[in-house]
Amino acid sequence: MLKLYYSTLNTIRQFPFLKKYPAVKELLRYSLVGNLSNMLDLGLYIYLTRAFFFWQEHYLTVNIFTMLIASIARFVFHKHWTFRDNSKNIHRQYVKFILVMILGLIISELVLFITVEYIGCHDIIGKIIGMIICTLIVYYLTKKWVFNKEELNNKINN
Repeated sequence: MLKLYYSTLNTIRQFPFLKKYPAVKELLRYSLVGNLSNMLDLGLYIYLTRAFFFWQEHYLTVNIFTMLIASIARFVFHKHWTFRDNSKNIHRQYVKFILVMILGLIISELVLFITVEYIGCHDIIGKIIGMIICTLIVYYLTKKWVFNKEELNNKINN
């Protein structure tokens, strides 16, 4: 199984498009980490809201909890794999990341509340819509503000 994984990974790495445009590779990494953490978030949310009556009634609270769990995994993988950031100011970056995630949480909570309470969507549909909107905003802020990718690229090129 591991041989298949590495074989597939090496095949993907050889695509000329990815060699020519490294930003695409970064975006693919971000998407993979984001999608896996979103699946963790959504899976925990579905489990808790369906398995426990208490959490069905408090779906906004469990949304905060599941997003927090997923954000920890997200930060670690984005720092070390997506953006390959080796800087030592991890505490400062994590504080920035948490602020970005709080913004994402607020957006997610608003979208979930509006879609369920005002539009009448199923809560899982509202959660997915919120995740999509948050992903776009959080990617931009994580890249530009948390890990300062443009600033680092400018320093390297000058």
